[in-house]
Amino acid sequence: MGNNAGATILIVEDEAIIAELYSISLERAGYRVVVAGDGVAGLEAVSTAKPDFIFLDIRMPRLDGVEVLKRLAGSAETRDIPVVVLSNFDEPGLVKQTLGLGAKEHLVKAGLVPAELAAIAARWLAV
Repeated sequence: MGNNAGATILIVEDEAIIAELYSISLERAGYRVVVAGDGVAGLEAVSTAKPDFIFLDIRMPRLDGVEVLKRLAGSAETRDIPVVVLSNFDEPGLVKQTLGLGAKEHLVKAGLVPAELAAIAARWLAV
């Protein structure tokens, strides 16, 4: 697993089944996983769990992923946490916005299998 084993990954995702699939895959790869069901819970989890990496959905209740990214980018404590956006939406304007707010990648869920998540996280945890 390299030196990433044991890193804490936060998944901010409102679809419980997807979050569960992602969690299982990441835990198998040796990561500690915290799941938040919306943006408000996600920001709370950032302050309590101090994640090393965040997978962030965009369309969520209470607080969407764009707003979460803005708040993470606006705080010295959180702006250096690598964030990869996982969304069902990939309109060019949205992708440009999320990357502009500091997301490392903007990936479309339909193009991913859960087993790929550990490698994506490892790519950014190693930087």
